[in-house]
Amino acid sequence: MKQLMVFLVILITGSSLSSAEPAPEEDYQLLQGKWFRNATDGKGAPIRIEQEISQKISKVKIYNRDGKLVHSQQAKFRLQRVDELSLFIYYDIEVLEGPKKGAKSRVSQPCVYRLRGDQLVVVEGIVNGDKFPSLILSWWKIKPPITSTAT
Repeated sequence: MKQLMVFLVILITGSSLSSAEPAPEEDYQLLQGKWFRNATDGKGAPIRIEQEISQKISKVKIYNRDGKLVHSQQAKFRLQRVDELSLFIYYDIEVLEGPKKGAKSRVSQPCVYRLRGDQLVVVEGIVNGDKFPSLILSWWKIKPPITSTAT
């Protein structure tokens, strides 16, 4: 994991964000849908985080171990490519639910991402000048239930 972070930092610092190209519409379509990941809160309790991506908006909801919504936010985003890297850039973030409800941020948060089938791997906090902590996040696609039709 540490080697991956070092490799990504070298790639990012060697490539300028100013040389980023807008991603094709196909990239947006591939990311659309609902994603989830499991994590723990600051006290070590399990939480579930869901992200819905559609129409260049990301909506994130965090649920505690009892399934209660404890945080919700949305952000606009754009996708870009720099050489072989794919960038997911969040901006205009707004907290919709939770203790910081109403908080807004105009700061852009660039992340490197890779889509592997039903897995979305996002690396945050490694772009030059980025003040966010370094994290590697694995999201899993939520598939709609299969409905059977009886004949």
